[in-house]
Amino acid sequence: MSTPSLALRDHPASRASSGAEERSLPRRQVPPGLPESRLRYVAQAALAVTAVLLLSPVLLLVAIAVKLTSKGPLFYGGVRVGKDQQLYTMYKFRTLRDGSERQIGARLLSPQDDFYTPIGKFLKRSKLDEVPQLINVLRGEMNFAGPRPLRPIFLDRYLNEIEHYEDRFRVAPGMTGLAQVRGGYFTSPRNKLRYDRLYVAHRSLWLDAQLVGLTALKLLNRWITLGASLLVLLLFVSFIPPGFFERMYVSVGGARLNPLHGLIAFAAAWMLMRRRPSDRISLYRTPINLPMATFLIASLASAALAAPDSRVQAIRGAAYYLITGFIVLLAIVNGTFTRGFARSAVSAVALTSVAISAVGILEVVFADYLPARPSPMETGLGFAPNGISSTLGSPIALATYLLLGVPCVLCSLSRAHTREGRDFWVAASTVCLLGILLTRHPAGLVTLSIIAAIYLWRSLSPTWAAVFLVLVVPATVLSILRHLPETGWWSLLCGTSPAGCEALSQMNTRQLLLGLGPRTLGQVKLGTDQFTSQVISDANGNVRLLLENGILGWLAMLWILARSMVSLYRAQKTTEDPGLRATLWAVMAGLIGFFVAMQSFDPFNNIAIQLLFWGLLGIGIGIVVRLGERPSDYRIAVKLGH
Repeated sequence: MSTPSLALRDHPASRASSGAEERSLPRRQVPPGLPESRLRYVAQAALAVTAVLLLSPVLLLVAIAVKLTSKGPLFYGGVRVGKDQQLYTMYKFRTLRDGSERQIGARLLSPQDDFYTPIGKFLKRSKLDEVPQLINVLRGEMNFAGPRPLRPIFLDRYLNEIEHYEDRFRVAPGMTGLAQVRGGYFTSPRNKLRYDRLYVAHRSLWLDAQLVGLTALKLLNRWITLGASLLVLLLFVSFIPPGFFERMYVSVGGARLNPLHGLIAFAAAWMLMRRRPSDRISLYRTPINLPMATFLIASLASAALAAPDSRVQAIRGAAYYLITGFIVLLAIVNGTFTRGFARSAVSAVALTSVAISAVGILEVVFADYLPARPSPMETGLGFAPNGISSTLGSPIALATYLLLGVPCVLCSLSRAHTREGRDFWVAASTVCLLGILLTRHPAGLVTLSIIAAIYLWRSLSPTWAAVFLVLVVPATVLSILRHLPETGWWSLLCGTSPAGCEALSQMNTRQLLLGLGPRTLGQVKLGTDQFTSQVISDANGNVRLLLENGILGWLAMLWILARSMVSLYRAQKTTEDPGLRATLWAVMAGLIGFFVAMQSFDPFNNIAIQLLFWGLLGIGIGIVVRLGERPSDYRIAVKLGH
């Protein structure tokens, strides 16, 4: 007996209308259904309600996006075959254009089909479209785990063509199942049945819990792309108050350890291992492998020769550069690096910078409208003497952070192809530029004038660069004139006071070559306590590297920066992809900003800037190594496994 074609509708099917369809279904001998325990329903209902509450902000955003991007209803209500071949209405967010089901007919979608709405493929790929099926779980029509629901139009064919196909209807359908965890969307119905029968034979609450957990991990791996993970990591470290970092340190074996560094190392390892075969890890050659190795060797040598009471801390200091810098860079380069990731990662850096700048601008509101406080807010907000500081703790730290991000914002602007995209990134650029101006720090303004003018001239046009300079140069000149009498030109070498250079003059030859030990200035006493604290607060990046890592370590760090700049510049000259060229220029501009900032303060001491800099540099080096015109120069250096 043939089954009439049932056109699936974009609105919830009513119970009345499904009655005729049920009478037209082929009659087959349905094996006795498995009993449903009360405990299973209670547990699933509680989990469904919890999931709805936790996901309510996401569901609201998805609902708004569905309505704004396409015409038609918000939900799709499709008739499905459930337990004992009974029909019910399954709910999903609509992912196809209105009326597409009539064109699709009695077949499954293929990867080549183009019926999706602008966000339909994303919802389908991320499985967010299936969250409304929690309603079916609450109504007892579905379980969290079980065979996937079937469209009635396929029932007669599968029952006739696939032996024992009726066995899958002994249990209620599920939001996920063994076939979905071990197979995939495009697995054939015959192969899916093998998984479904295996599930029915071994069905238990423990198996259901395993399938739900594995599905969650699978979705998490799909949702958190490399670009998204980089964005989350940057936002996390950027919005933690500066004082909170110090409270996180714990003493272990004479060394001060920070659990946050372990979290960063775990995130970097996840980026490296993600989507890799379980038995193989490949490490590529990069133009800065040797400089980084040289810096680490010099740091370990410095730690070995440090004072006994600070030796463990010096080893931890060497690990600080490795974990929060080099490993992050190498994880990005050796991970799943594609053109899409490079683009999304640059957007992640840009969006993070916009968020940080917006918080900084809110300081003006706090300063003008909130009552005065006897001390700075715990979040790091509050007007510093020089200007806004956002969550970074100081105006120069905020300026440096934004100097790394502004080129990425301008890069996103140059790559925008729609009017809406250009309008968004113009507004984002304005927010970031305003944030740097409000820091009122001369080093930040001078660097902004240099790198933004260079990037605009190279990526957009000389006119854009000229207009930008006309707007920014007056504020830059005023800031320099205001601060010059307080600091003097010598501050370019020694920071805001001569204490750092005076400490260098008191070191012996061995200390000058290898330093006192990485990140040990807070542990090693230099003269009086007041003198030591003054050195820590006033030393810029160059002086602190010289004090802690010596001339050898300082030269190795400069080698890393110089080698990176040369490699990026050569790559942008040979690449034919304008998007990659714009990204490379953005990284080079950020590198210039970071180097100039080193002359005013120690950017390595700020974990947010440290992570942002090495992440951004990893994007640039990844393009050179993985997407450049000369990949044979950077072939795999180490392959672990088989």
